[in-house]
Parts: sequence; C-alpha cells; structure tokens
Amino acid sequence: MKGHAIASIVWLGLLAGGWYAFEHIGRSTPAVRGCDNGSAVREIVVDASRDGHYYLEGAVNDLPVRFLVDTGASYVTVGLREAEQARIPDGMPAIFDTANGRVEGRLAKRQRIRVACLEVDDVTVAVSPGLGEVALLGQNVLRRFEVIQSGRELRLLVKP
Repeated sequence: MKGHAIASIVWLGLLAGGWYAFEHIGRSTPAVRGCDNGSAVREIVVDASRDGHYYLEGAVNDLPVRFLVDTGASYVTVGLREAEQARIPDGMPAIFDTANGRVEGRLAKRQRIRVACLEVDDVTVAVSPGLGEVALLGQNVLRRFEVIQSGRELRLLVKP
C-alpha cells in the first residue's frame, strides 16, 4: 500500500511538472515594450467610438493598421490585402469560427505588432481573406494586458 502512495505522488509530480513546462516553457511569452525603448508607457486608454467599439492605431510588421479591440477573437487578424502589404508569409491553413460562420484562412507565426505606442514580438497573426480594412486585436495580444472597461472608456494596462 505504501508503494502505491509513493507511485501516486511521483505520478502527480510528473503531471504537475508537465503542466508547468507546457504553460511556462513551451509557450512564447513576448514582452510588451514601449516605443521609446523604455518602460514609460504602461497603459493605453481608449474612448469608445460613436459605434460603441474601441479602435486603436497600430501596425503589423510596420504596416499601419487600425485595430478593433475584439475580446472574442483568439488572434490578431488581418485581411488578405493587409497580409500581403505587411509581408506576412504563408502560414498554416486554419479554419476560424466567426460571427459570420466558418472561414478558411491561415496562421502565420512570429509577426511583430504595434498597438498605439507598445510593441509585441513573436505574435501569431490570423489571415482571413474576407476581413475588411480594420484589423482585429485578439486575445493573443490582449492577454498581455489587464483590460478594464468602465463606461465608455477602455484601459489596457501592461501586465508585469
């Protein structure tokens, strides 16, 4: 019986170690940094537009884009034209479940994103051929911020 308890503890330790490795080591966690190469900018404050959405100026691989903050999007997403202009390479084929149904596209890893005056490297970008000129700022970048909505204001605070 004592041998079973020791084996169970060893297995639990291995599972916990595997979980830790998957969550912390196996994932890329790019740092968010200020455009002035300093840490002065630690938050972005955005007022709601007339349509009630939050928009931010930014860039994908130095191509200026207008981002719609989309907490329901898994990835930063751009249209086909913007992807070509930003020189985003062909990525892995992917299917996205959107508000308009299923859409075929692709995922390209290791892209550079600028949101207002903050940059994030090594971001996976989704390319959705039917998307218009406004890019989506999705959870793969938003999770690096504490997102606070109050009234008609959205605050993105850089997580430590």
